[in-house]
Amino acid sequence: MATVEGTARFVERVLASGRLHPSNARRLGPFACTALGFGAYRLVPEGSATGAATAATASGALTRALDSVNVIDTSSHYAFGHSERVIGATLHGRPRDELIVCTKVGHVPRGEMPKGAVPIGAHRGAGTTSDDWHCISPTFVDSEVKACTERLGTKPDFVFLHNPEYLLSARMQEKVPIADAWDEMYQSLFEAFKILERLCNDGIITSGYGVSSNFLSCMFSVTGLPNLYESLVLDRVVDAAASAARAEGLQKHRFQVAQLPLNAFENGAVLGRTPGTQAEGDCSMAQRLGVSILTNRPINALPMPGVSTGDWGRGGNSYLQLREAKPMGTTQSLLKRVVLDALADAKAKAEAEATLQQVALRLASSSNVSCTLNGAHQTKYVEDLEDVLKVASLSESQVQRAMQSVRSMATELGCQTKGLW
Repeated sequence: MATVEGTARFVERVLASGRLHPSNARRLGPFACTALGFGAYRLVPEGSATGAATAATASGALTRALDSVNVIDTSSHYAFGHSERVIGATLHGRPRDELIVCTKVGHVPRGEMPKGAVPIGAHRGAGTTSDDWHCISPTFVDSEVKACTERLGTKPDFVFLHNPEYLLSARMQEKVPIADAWDEMYQSLFEAFKILERLCNDGIITSGYGVSSNFLSCMFSVTGLPNLYESLVLDRVVDAAASAARAEGLQKHRFQVAQLPLNAFENGAVLGRTPGTQAEGDCSMAQRLGVSILTNRPINALPMPGVSTGDWGRGGNSYLQLREAKPMGTTQSLLKRVVLDALADAKAKAEAEATLQQVALRLASSSNVSCTLNGAHQTKYVEDLEDVLKVASLSESQVQRAMQSVRSMATELGCQTKGLW
């Protein structure tokens, strides 16, 4: 398991090697960590039906990444648990106390139907059928965490509930009033948190737990709609954790980390939204609450409608990739120029030759974020992590200025921003 001493040793070693700028040494809960981490969404085992040709490459990329980063994030849902197995095999023989291993639970394995499960895909319309279900009932959470531990071959340091707001998506489809749906949501979180507290007590989870979600300051919901009904409110989530700890006879809860999307377009976690939604970004709120922030999707953005065709929830290509390409897409070229112009008073202007993905990674891993997760299942993606970790991180004010410029760009392009901010 990760330890305070082991993670500090890792960060000190990477600092001494010159692979880590001091501003990119952070803290995740009680542990020292790097500002960028390894997202394991696409890791699959050798011989699997999908990605069999890249399995060894992906494991090799993780092995290389672990020379520079010490946060690894996966889920029971990624490749139906195969991602956890690849991580476990790759970590075998490495100093486990230096590495922070996170996983997530909530998605139901196909063929199972636990009590309290809700369908994923209910937002697509009445009559839609789906083989995918979601559940955070206490019994299911307990069994899934233990299954994750078996697949990983090691005890996870943090376990997150993986998009529990799917319950809200189902209730929205059923036209349940939002206040009633939210009350049910937080009661469900309270019950799940009690189980997570027990798993921490039993040493099955070694440090703490959290939620990976689209919180209220995030512009889009788990179904890709403008976020309101389907969102969680971070301070209320923490209150549910505190109540769960008290119910278990504990003085302090172990809710330590919130994971959410953050990139140049999906910037609500930094800038907030309208006063009628949540004017304060969740990055700022988390600091007040003593909660660490993990961010995801730094490069695969859900753009506001009007930026590109095939918008999320409308079929076609859902994501706008913030990556260098030849030829460069019009939106990507404009975005890169706008961000660099906003940073003209900083070193970033002198770093204009950096690739778009490196600019995007720096923007998402500002100083008020513990760690930004990036899928790096190929060596070239690991090289981006290595390059970004070597240079100074952007300050909160620099990131806010750049993201405000992106919002201005979207407005000038005539994007549909109603309900987003």
